[in-house]
Amino acid sequence: MSFSEQPCISIDGKKIGSNFDPYFIAEAGLNHNGDINLAKKMIDAALDCGADAIKFQTYISENFLTLSSEYFKFFKDVELKPNEFKELHDHAKERGITFFSAPFDIESANNLKQIEIPCFKIASSDLTNFPLIKHIAKMQKPMIISTGIGTLQEIQDALDICKSVDNGNVALLHSVANYPTQLDETNLAAIKILRDRFNVPVGYSDNGESSLVDIVAVSLGASIIEKHFTLDKNLFGPDHIFSIEPNNLKNLIHKLKLIKKIKGISKKEPQPSELTNMKSIRKCIVAASNLIEGEIITSSKLAIKRPQSGIEPKFFDEIIGKKINKNIDKDSPIQWNDLI
Repeated sequence: MSFSEQPCISIDGKKIGSNFDPYFIAEAGLNHNGDINLAKKMIDAALDCGADAIKFQTYISENFLTLSSEYFKFFKDVELKPNEFKELHDHAKERGITFFSAPFDIESANNLKQIEIPCFKIASSDLTNFPLIKHIAKMQKPMIISTGIGTLQEIQDALDICKSVDNGNVALLHSVANYPTQLDETNLAAIKILRDRFNVPVGYSDNGESSLVDIVAVSLGASIIEKHFTLDKNLFGPDHIFSIEPNNLKNLIHKLKLIKKIKGISKKEPQPSELTNMKSIRKCIVAASNLIEGEIITSSKLAIKRPQSGIEPKFFDEIIGKKINKNIDKDSPIQWNDLI
């Protein structure tokens, strides 16, 4: 596939794919702790740090957890209501940052559709939740699907569900569903596997603390980075401790945008600055001593020195045995028109 043919999707008017800067999603998740004012501050901070989007999690606890679940109370305590998500969406839109969410149940997906979010996220935990995936895919919005815990066949099945309702506007995120993800589990080589196998934009959903992982992910071709984000790692809640704070987030996003410039394109050719410097850096064939008109060139009468202002050294053997047609001073470059 050529550079110009790389797959891409568009979210809120911004194109996402290998040809573009990495798309950064600040994963607010549940780090708002159920406080809409804290959530608004997170939106403002994500924008100020240069994030392209901020993403939340939307659910009705009773719809995706059993009452006996050990996590029910925690999720219920930080659950935001549909009207609060509308308020957050409106706030993000007013500020100029893309807002979307991962619904954990069909009712929540419908509520998000009603407030007209531009994109849906499918969490790793719902990779095999075909009823939810199909329901969302029918809405014909861009979808980003996390693949934590997933096998290649499960990923293919999820994509097939989307295609079955004519929604091919999908990106995948390699992810490891361990919180926090350890460095030796990140397996970032899977990014290329997903990209080659499924021919869709592929990114990395980072559930760990290290920013080095995100830098390596983008270097390996990730078009999207999703990273847990908090205003303060010391806040109460399970995700804050491995989330990134605003000062480090701003620095990370700056580095990620530099990577595309550093990587360049898949073509080996001299850079403009190299062409400017070429004559001073490269060498040419010069006279090793004063040469008299009519002399026959031997290797002992030649030297190779900077700057390049005469015959290139690669033609050294080719000019041995030729005759000089003029006097040439020591260290003067030898030109083709000096030879017979």
